[in-house]
Amino acid sequence: MRISLFYYSGAGNTKFIAKKMVAQLEGKKHEIELTKVNNRNIAGFSLGADLYIIGFPVYDLSAPRLVQQLVANITAAGKPIAYFCTKAFLSADAVFELAELAKNNGLRSVATQDFYMPATDALALFAKKGSRTEKVLKSFHSRNIDTKLSKFIRRIERDRQLKISKKWYSHLSFLIPAKTKKAFHDQYTKFIPELHSIKDVCIECMLCVNNCPRENIRFEEGIKFNLDCDMCLSCLHHCPVDSIQLGNYTKGTVRYNKVEIR
Repeated sequence: MRISLFYYSGAGNTKFIAKKMVAQLEGKKHEIELTKVNNRNIAGFSLGADLYIIGFPVYDLSAPRLVQQLVANITAAGKPIAYFCTKAFLSADAVFELAELAKNNGLRSVATQDFYMPATDALALFAKKGSRTEKVLKSFHSRNIDTKLSKFIRRIERDRQLKISKKWYSHLSFLIPAKTKKAFHDQYTKFIPELHSIKDVCIECMLCVNNCPRENIRFEEGIKFNLDCDMCLSCLHHCPVDSIQLGNYTKGTVRYNKVEIR
């Protein structure tokens, strides 16, 4: 089976799962095309696959905007599509929203899987390097990841249409005060203007510029940030010299540039 696997990854959790999935799929003799989602490829991909798999982290209780645009652009009517997400707490209705976009294009949702992974935003904001907080946050992840992946792949191969519903707790959202909802959303947006690079520390390796999925970072006599940002924190976690900071919140805190799952 020819499979197009698209993944969106910031700090690296979703990439970690995607690569393990590719290894299992190739072991079962499937042909895999692995694509990291960015601004340049959400429309310019081949629609000749037999199956589409979408992997993403949950941001602000939804899939990243680029992932939503990607699914909206897959117009392969009748083809199966599957989803997996990485999350620190709740996946909410992120998969349901993508399945609705896919259904509008005639695709059949056949499998879904959630994976708990370390909260990379919390590591960057609250965990000092070498602290107990770092150890605790990094220990929080799904167990038996390979087993979960095997079950996910078997559901894909059965190719049976799956009815994806909203999470049961979504119906309780009316209990959450509007101010609380706004505060939760703001934590993903209020920090965007505070992203910056320390010029005297930066080695101009261009990793942040080249790897930003939204092409939000440029080099003009130093690293500059625009405001079209998903707060994926790829730039911060993968900077080799910790030049990139989020205000004063991330000085001396953990960078998650190598996913370590025991």
